[in-house]
Amino acid sequence: MFHLPFDLYPLLRPFLFSLDPETAHKLAIASIKWGIFPITKVHKEDVLRTSIGGIDFEHPIGLAAGFDKQAEIIQQTFKLGFSFTEVGGVTPLPQTGNPRPRMFRIANAKAVINRFNFNSIGFNACLRRFQAWHDSTTRGLRPVVGINIAKGDHCADDAEAYILGLTKFAPYVRFVTLNVSCPNEPGARSLEGKDKLKELLRRVKQAHESLTIKPLLFVKISPDQTEEQARDIAEVALASGIDGMIVGNTTATRPASVSSSVAKERGGLSGKPLFEMSTKILGAMYRLTEGKIPLIGCGGVFSGADAYAKIRAGASLVQIYTAMVFEGPCVVATITDELAALLKRDGFASVSEAVGADFKKRS
Repeated sequence: MFHLPFDLYPLLRPFLFSLDPETAHKLAIASIKWGIFPITKVHKEDVLRTSIGGIDFEHPIGLAAGFDKQAEIIQQTFKLGFSFTEVGGVTPLPQTGNPRPRMFRIANAKAVINRFNFNSIGFNACLRRFQAWHDSTTRGLRPVVGINIAKGDHCADDAEAYILGLTKFAPYVRFVTLNVSCPNEPGARSLEGKDKLKELLRRVKQAHESLTIKPLLFVKISPDQTEEQARDIAEVALASGIDGMIVGNTTATRPASVSSSVAKERGGLSGKPLFEMSTKILGAMYRLTEGKIPLIGCGGVFSGADAYAKIRAGASLVQIYTAMVFEGPCVVATITDELAALLKRDGFASVSEAVGADFKKRS
């Protein structure tokens, strides 16, 4: 394994963009796995340090689920500069997902549409990779890794699928995310309904309490929420005792900025066009939960200003994915540098001071 001393991505991007997006993604995973990328140096600044649920983060920028679906680059992720990563989504049994093509770039909008429907190696194969990673790292130096659990196509009992994943991965991860909002999984978003979500979280939380090792429990919700739906989710979340919410998943809508003919493709949209709507629902969820539940902002973050807007809207942490497709791995260092400058400019001593600043200002 070797690491390049400079960022090769601007030179590689035209070649990668000439390929089918899924093929290009596989090449990107392979290059990261084998070290064909520069080690990203993120400046350690006190203003960027933050924590949620007793877990400390050197900075608030993490890698969202969907990039490392099969737990192939758990350790290498942190050489890209991320402070945490979320593997998956992973399903109970292996499944191939939808037929190809199932991933589409919209280059002029810096957006991606996917309809994978959880192509996954399944819990057991993924667990073996986690165990190998776990055994190869020193406990005190083990970075923050989470797992995104999906119910999959073959499980009749939704709660049992999530409970099984929680139980299997709890010894190896710092957080478990219940993905109840993927637009590509049949019936998944029905789990966001008030009664179904309430019962699901009751059963999963009960299983969580019985564990010896208890990772943080997150729920990932859709940005496609009405005010009433958001209010219902907030009410259930507050009553359930979950540790956080990821806001949000990809969108089934097509914002006006997406004018490409590719926009007609079925699937979940991510990237820049998602930023405004996902930040709006993030702010609504912060307001509705009165800041009592940590939120992780996800959707359309490409710059430090984008990350700062998420934080001011109510996010304690921020995740990126599509920015990696268009800007390459060095984007993490750019975002953190810009974010630190913005926090200092506005007189914040830490990320936590800035969380929900827009809501607090209006109040």
